[in-house]
Amino acid sequence: MPSQARSVFRPAWPALAGTLFCGATLAATPTATVWEFFNAKSSHYFMTADPREAAAIDFPGSAWTRTGGVFMAWKSAGDAPDLQPVCRFNGQFPNGNNTHLFPVGASDCQTLATSANWSYEGTAFYIRAASDPAGKDCPADTTPVFRTYNNGDKKPVNDANNRFTIDYSAYRALVDQGHRGDGAVMCAPLSEAQKDADAARLLEQASFGVSEASLAEVRAKGVAAWLEEQLNAPPSRYPEYPDYPVSRPESCVDTCARDNYSLFPLQLAFFQQSLGGQDQLRQRVAFALSQILVVSALKINQPTGMAPYQQILRDLAFGNYEDILMQVTLNPAMGRYLDMANNQKPAGSVRPNENYAREILQLFSIGLNQLTPDGSLRLDAQGKAIPTYGQDEIEGYAYTFTGWTFPTRPGAQPKPRNPLYYAGQMLAVPANHATGEKLLLDGAKNPAGQSMAQDLKNAIHVIFSHPNVGSFIGKQLIQKLVTGNPSGAYVARVAAAFADNGKGSGLGVRGDMKAVVRAVLLDPEARGPLKLDPQFGKLREPVLQLTNLVRGFNGTSDGVPLRLYSTGMSQGVYAAPTVFNYYPPDYLLPGGSVLAPEFAIHNSANSFNRSNATYDLIYRTKFAPDATVSGATGTALDFSAWQPLAGNPDALLDRLDRLLLHGTMSAAMRDTLKTAIGAVPASDTLGRVRMAAYLIAGSAAYQVQR
Repeated sequence: MPSQARSVFRPAWPALAGTLFCGATLAATPTATVWEFFNAKSSHYFMTADPREAAAIDFPGSAWTRTGGVFMAWKSAGDAPDLQPVCRFNGQFPNGNNTHLFPVGASDCQTLATSANWSYEGTAFYIRAASDPAGKDCPADTTPVFRTYNNGDKKPVNDANNRFTIDYSAYRALVDQGHRGDGAVMCAPLSEAQKDADAARLLEQASFGVSEASLAEVRAKGVAAWLEEQLNAPPSRYPEYPDYPVSRPESCVDTCARDNYSLFPLQLAFFQQSLGGQDQLRQRVAFALSQILVVSALKINQPTGMAPYQQILRDLAFGNYEDILMQVTLNPAMGRYLDMANNQKPAGSVRPNENYAREILQLFSIGLNQLTPDGSLRLDAQGKAIPTYGQDEIEGYAYTFTGWTFPTRPGAQPKPRNPLYYAGQMLAVPANHATGEKLLLDGAKNPAGQSMAQDLKNAIHVIFSHPNVGSFIGKQLIQKLVTGNPSGAYVARVAAAFADNGKGSGLGVRGDMKAVVRAVLLDPEARGPLKLDPQFGKLREPVLQLTNLVRGFNGTSDGVPLRLYSTGMSQGVYAAPTVFNYYPPDYLLPGGSVLAPEFAIHNSANSFNRSNATYDLIYRTKFAPDATVSGATGTALDFSAWQPLAGNPDALLDRLDRLLLHGTMSAAMRDTLKTAIGAVPASDTLGRVRMAAYLIAGSAAYQVQR
């Protein structure tokens, strides 16, 4: 039939792809649910809208298993306007196999009906047809249904089979495996639960946790509008901390040492603002950037030094990446951490320090090897990776970065090598700067005799202009916000947004972080009411595990226990063990090829620490305020909104599923939870809620953010 003859389609997605909110609304309530099954023996997918048929093939030992795939439709043609039939045909093959095809629309149904190989079994359901392969013609409150086609070429007999799914990631994964991608062929109406699911998933990706209030806000405003509001929200600001001497006086002990020679007060402020700040997206992006452009407490242990650096990342999180590189380079904390401050021009046997030159290239911008736009390695004729730079370029940048010193402390006289001081940008000392010609990337040079400011601006611009930056940085932002193992196509779409923010035909702005964040969060692999691809998602990093729980259960915290717990789980805020962060972006799950960065620190000890922290937060009535902490309020979760549901376990689990698992709770998990809840006396409403919350928060279904 004509629709089965389409060529492979890999759509170029628009900025607002995914669950689409354009066009007329199909207001009619859906009257049918379509369930998906898979047969591992025959590698066939099957769908049915008949609950009796679904129940008949869903039993212990059945060859058919539910995939979790589900979408909505209508039972009758008159249930909503502009509906088309989805017909069902059964095909029998000489090897004994059989399969089903589901053509969409009367014309395709009639065409297949003329084939002797296919038996018509009636109309499966009714739905709105899609004519645009990207689903751009799907009305508001619907989502595209994508179709793949596996023609069974590798089998003795052509054994055709379709899959229909509303999960673009699952669709893309099958196309990558060799299935033909037909794009969107239907527009499925969204249930209220499905709309909640995408809104909750967005909040997991773009904030520090889903709360009932934030979920209602996204639902009321819509994904795109909420995102734009967040992109324009002013940044939260860290306190200005008192300037203490670099070396701790012997008299400064106990709380004095804690508050002025550790990041304790800054870490408390981080948790307080991540829980209650209105600029949730900005803070999440800044936290991601802090793990790419690392400055660590292992060397910068004073809040007066770290706070201004982290404030730069917040202030510029939605600015331009070239500005981020420039401001980071000139910041005194970075100058001290990676030895650019007081880096001297060559003299005798002394050569410029290469530390910052190496890391700005390797970690902050382009990586070690040339990349394609999708983040994969470019290879030479011998199949080897092509380096992005060599020792000559490192030396060129090291020489460029000479002559900068710390700001002058108020009341002091400027010196060629100022002592450590964190307020303001580093200062240029031309007498200490190497003035000769310097080799940069790809043959670019800083000519001899340029000013220090010109040398620095040109060097940063050459890095920023390198084609690797969009895919190298974009992929890490995807990993930090959405999924640890993004497809190459996802990375390429984000890299394209980095290269051109779309403000003009080829005339857009490069490095616009607003455009990059939009591309990351509005990509069809990030959005959608359902995620079935087993490689999609990420382990919640310890900080996010904690903040999600507190925000989810209307909690309040001064940050004291959260700081303690996150440190115990190997993610002390702004205290990465090395410049390579807490975990590397290229960490693979053992025994496989799936990228899963956060699992690098998920060892047995941290697993126990995670469980213990979750238990303490849920079962302690309140963490009392620490009398040694100014303004301490303690920490407590508030389960009162859930206690009225404790007498009805199904209602309680429905609400927790919506909030914590965005509707993905399996039937088996629900049965287990109901048994556990039922073991708690009905009179103990708080105990029942806590039991459900603890078991969900400790499950893989919750800890792996999908």
